[in-house]
Amino acid sequence: MAHPKQFDSSQGRAFRDVSEKFAEALRKNKLDEFSSDCPYAACLFPLLKALGWKSVARELIEALPHFAEDIDLVDLRNILVNIGYESFPMTVPLNQLQSELYPSIFVANSGEVYVLLEKAKGEIKYFDAQQEKVVLLPEKELAIQGTAYLFTDKNATHGLPNSADISPNWFADLTARFQKLIIHLFGMTFIINIVALFVPLFIMVIYDKVIGTKSLDSLPLLLSGVAILIMTDLVLRYLRAKILGAVAGRMDYLIGVETFKKLLYLPPINIERSTVSAQLAQLKQFDSIRDFFTGANASIVLELPFVLLFLTVIAILAGPIAFVPLLMVFAYIIVGFLLIPNINRKIGRSGKARTNKQRMLLQTLSGRKEIKSIGGESVWWERFREVSGEAIMSNYDTFVINSIMNSVAQAMMMFTAVAVMSLGAIGVINGDLSIGALIAAMALVWRILSPLQGAFLSISKFQQTFKSMKQINQLMKIPVEKSDFNSGLVIQDLQGHIVMDRVSFRYGADQDPALLGVSLAIKPGELIAIVGYTGSGKSTLLKSIAGMYKPQGGAIYIDGIDMRQLNIMELRRSIAYVPQHTTMFHGTIAQNLRLANGLATDTELQRAASKAGVLEEILALPEGFNTRLTDNSTEKYPPGFLRSLSIARAFVSSTKIVLFDEPGASLDFESDTRFMNQLKALKGQCTMVMVSHRPSHIRLADKVILMNQGSVQFAGKADEAISILMEG
Repeated sequence: MAHPKQFDSSQGRAFRDVSEKFAEALRKNKLDEFSSDCPYAACLFPLLKALGWKSVARELIEALPHFAEDIDLVDLRNILVNIGYESFPMTVPLNQLQSELYPSIFVANSGEVYVLLEKAKGEIKYFDAQQEKVVLLPEKELAIQGTAYLFTDKNATHGLPNSADISPNWFADLTARFQKLIIHLFGMTFIINIVALFVPLFIMVIYDKVIGTKSLDSLPLLLSGVAILIMTDLVLRYLRAKILGAVAGRMDYLIGVETFKKLLYLPPINIERSTVSAQLAQLKQFDSIRDFFTGANASIVLELPFVLLFLTVIAILAGPIAFVPLLMVFAYIIVGFLLIPNINRKIGRSGKARTNKQRMLLQTLSGRKEIKSIGGESVWWERFREVSGEAIMSNYDTFVINSIMNSVAQAMMMFTAVAVMSLGAIGVINGDLSIGALIAAMALVWRILSPLQGAFLSISKFQQTFKSMKQINQLMKIPVEKSDFNSGLVIQDLQGHIVMDRVSFRYGADQDPALLGVSLAIKPGELIAIVGYTGSGKSTLLKSIAGMYKPQGGAIYIDGIDMRQLNIMELRRSIAYVPQHTTMFHGTIAQNLRLANGLATDTELQRAASKAGVLEEILALPEGFNTRLTDNSTEKYPPGFLRSLSIARAFVSSTKIVLFDEPGASLDFESDTRFMNQLKALKGQCTMVMVSHRPSHIRLADKVILMNQGSVQFAGKADEAISILMEG
């Protein structure tokens, strides 16, 4: 029977995205027919073919930019980096690029883009991205000026590195990537300070030579020189700000992307015990590094080394007066170290109070229905009032200590100015110092004290920045799961035979075992029900089979292979896991279903939806599979529909193992009946393991495993297991 509406992924806005066109070409295996108005997009497949790329097509889909209307050179290079090819530019005429550096991308100065494929016998074979065809021409006709982008295969270390390859100081390695720019910044700062040094010297000359001798002939020339120096200073500072902004933006991007990637690839046990607010607070702390580079603190750090230069010049001009700012440098350092412990305590208290307030706000937004249902508004408001009060008081204490520091810094600057002026006046009266030299010395003193005062007042920010750097290094040291296709074994033809041999697992060293010596065997095609009281280890057992938890004792075998030898990411993609709580993400229904398998065709999506018994409901929607799901829209759909979508998402991947964690949760009678019919239809086709407390579900199982305090208490027929549960 024909469906009233057929699914066509080419409908809707998503298909107009270049990334979706790429994915569609990969799914249909029609790479040669791919066409794009964007030259860089047209280059991708010819370049990959020339590079000999033969990896998994899904990895390429996952590397594509999302919702990209167009692809530029940066996007193309990022795609290739994500699948294991690093690139670097070389400015060279097209016909002078050595054949050993082929294949490569060549971008002409006039804007044309080519994929250089082969160079031999005085001819160059290349792909013209504008005309989308391969061309063969004599190299003498291709004296085109431009930039070649050369590619290096990094697939040996493709994906996230193993913990053994991670440097103990990840942030230092990141900073080393900007070494040339940082050296350039210090060089610019040196020139800026030299320019700033000449301005007081010009003023000294004006006072001593022009005013002292009452000669105005040289005044216009001197004033012109001062004006040129001031303009030069402004231009250099502007250029330095642009470079700092570029470094800050790039570092912010790299830190944000790499830390997020790290969190995604950490073993689930490392993150699921932390609250959402705690993880958000940790990520938020990394913003202090971005603020460091985008604020005045980076300029302060660049200026501080040149304090010695100004001290030397003051000593030359004013002799012993240079000891006054030198002593003040030590005074700033001493006072700063005395205040640091108190500052750290107050900042720590303030940060904890802000985190608690944020945590409570998140809990309120996620649990407001429960608060309303129990009439707990007044109690919850009282708790929030206390948390807010603590946040305000801690912020007040921080404000007070910052105000004290600001006042102390201002007083120290004024004291230095008065001391220099007083000693300078004595020197002028005694004839040891000219008025011009005194004025120049005063100007140079301010150049010394300004970065010192800024550093003094930014102690707390420096502390937070160093703390964030340390946290990033600690995060990057945590071992990740095997993430790339080449790490670990991959089962090509999964049968669904599962064996657990004395498996033990605990969540923490101070906690009781969640699993203790669990042994069981599940044959291909069996339906197994895992039952037991709350906390007996049912969900832990299921997640261990799914590869979410790594056994701390014993072993789990999938088709006779120890799970520890398998590529964990590929294993999870081969196992259909339906969690207890349904989560749909922003995007269309098709995009949500393809999270499990980006290569799934439209037909495979319909087949998975049919298996889950939800195809008719999806096609009945106005936009079918292109229906967009959001936080608001999911609330209008019944729980049974969303649960069926979750099951369909699990079926998108071709699998012989299906795991259900409390599949009957929040299902009405009709949805539960439909689910039971699905189980009956799937019996024998694949291995199914189901955690459930519903007798109707349990009776469908071929065998029931009764868990008690992390161990297998009973394994056998459903009626016997139910009787034991009822008696307990």
